[in-house]
Amino acid sequence: MRSERMDPRHAKLRHAIVAIIEDGDEMLFIERGREDTYGGYWSNVTGQMDDGEAQAAACVREAAEEVGLKVIPERKLWESVTRGSHFVLHWWLCRLDGPKKVTPQAGEVEAFRWIKYADIEQITPMFSDTRLFYRDIYPLVR
Repeated sequence: MRSERMDPRHAKLRHAIVAIIEDGDEMLFIERGREDTYGGYWSNVTGQMDDGEAQAAACVREAAEEVGLKVIPERKLWESVTRGSHFVLHWWLCRLDGPKKVTPQAGEVEAFRWIKYADIEQITPMFSDTRLFYRDIYPLVR
């Protein structure tokens, strides 16, 4: 695996993390806030990385900010570029490290669900990249 710092080959693109927060056989999905870009879409906790921020540190920060959870980033699962080439996404498996009490950030998170992998297809609307990840990548790397 490459270094967890930003890859200089993607320096012109913005970098963001996708924190796949798991607790046992469930993972957290959030509905993006109505005022947010793509409001109403369901995804994992995501967020743009700060300049010089390590990917694992961004996962910890975004989980705390968006849903009030403490997590331990375990390992990077995948890296992709969004369809519009706006972001390089760094997909991280994170383990819940504390109470399962979600506190959604107003404006950023409209709703949340803890869901089993087998039920992911029922969540809609969802980004096509997220569907691709869970259909084709997650079963191979988890």
